[in-house]
Amino acid sequence: MSGFTDHGITHSSASSINKWIEAPDAWVSHYLFNNRGAASSAMWRGIFTEQAVADTITEKSNIDDSIAKAVSDFDTKVMFDDDGSAAKERENIEPMTRLAAEALEPFGKPVFPEDGSQHRVVMKATGDGWALDFIGYLDFKFLDHGLIVDLKTTMRMPSVMTKSHQRQRAFYQKSSGNMAVKFLYVTPKRRAFKEDGDVGELMAEIKTHLTRQEAFLRLGDKELLKRIVPVNPDSFYWRGDEDVRKRLYGI
Repeated sequence: MSGFTDHGITHSSASSINKWIEAPDAWVSHYLFNNRGAASSAMWRGIFTEQAVADTITEKSNIDDSIAKAVSDFDTKVMFDDDGSAAKERENIEPMTRLAAEALEPFGKPVFPEDGSQHRVVMKATGDGWALDFIGYLDFKFLDHGLIVDLKTTMRMPSVMTKSHQRQRAFYQKSSGNMAVKFLYVTPKRRAFKEDGDVGELMAEIKTHLTRQEAFLRLGDKELLKRIVPVNPDSFYWRGDEDVRKRLYGI
């Protein structure tokens, strides 16, 4: 039995390992106590902007109709769960969609599975006495160009990809054969493709953190792990979930 098996963990992902690295207390809350976290207006803005871009570049609808639908869907989601930023995020959907669609237009239509879902990629991670599927989902796959693009909507254009995004890109690259992987960052005013980080080094880093995570999980049940994991109340992972943190950790 591995630590993962002991706790019913059947797979991992870039988002999971990034949360483990950056906020192990939030990881314990999410993956051991099933506290999924509050959905922010920024998260919904990203989801519906991506859908509007997909509808536009696949010619499912024209860009104006795609944006109108995205805004309507956004309004429905935040109607009863406005964190105070909904009005501003609503305004960002249109310029972000237009900039992203413009950036992707030269690559033609992306391909999707027959059911219209995202492409799922999987690699098997193994260690001493454990094995775990590491999974991910691709935003846009342009076969004719040998290119995968992951869309990131953000309010501030990074000069270099964050390490969390670099790890995500490295996994997509490693799991996708010879295809290139670029992240398209879009703000309300700018867009840029980025592909930072050494894939080999980042994949080795992911393996190291999975190994340490498995060892942590072998220490005991979730109640014990809750008591020994360091807690950082200032982490952005707790934004909107302060009550969950206080209930789980007492601080």
